[in-house]
Amino acid sequence: MVVIKILCLDQSTKITGYSIFQDKKLISYGILMSDVNEKNPIERMKQMYDKVVNLIDEINPDFVVFEDVQFQNNYATFSQLSQLQGVIMSILFERNIGFKIIQPTAWKSFVGVKGRKRIEQKASAIQIVKNKYKINVSEDEADAIGIGVWAVNNINK
Repeated sequence: MVVIKILCLDQSTKITGYSIFQDKKLISYGILMSDVNEKNPIERMKQMYDKVVNLIDEINPDFVVFEDVQFQNNYATFSQLSQLQGVIMSILFERNIGFKIIQPTAWKSFVGVKGRKRIEQKASAIQIVKNKYKINVSEDEADAIGIGVWAVNNINK
């Protein structure tokens, strides 16, 4: 049996949630944070780059799944998240690690996230993770775990 380790990311320049699934089981989760006092988004992106590189080098995933960027009425945020997505893609290209970018609506629908507003969806994702895994997590961790649940059920490797 081939062991497949999947890293899942809910990325942002401030806080990136991650989850690690091996053989379809959640084995680890957490957050990566840039300096909370850093105002320059490019510097935060560099800090997140370093943290993602360190995580990938530490866990050596077979595959990575991360969330696509959604426009939410703020062009500056959309632009920064799009740039970060490109940064993560370049890390994966350099390491020859396959990846999939998943639409937020796809994984949320698959795991059963409810709510129309962002805050309702975040609370729903946290509750779903609590019910399924009996753990208390942040909204970023909950989203990364939700992406992982989608990934282990939909990625054919």
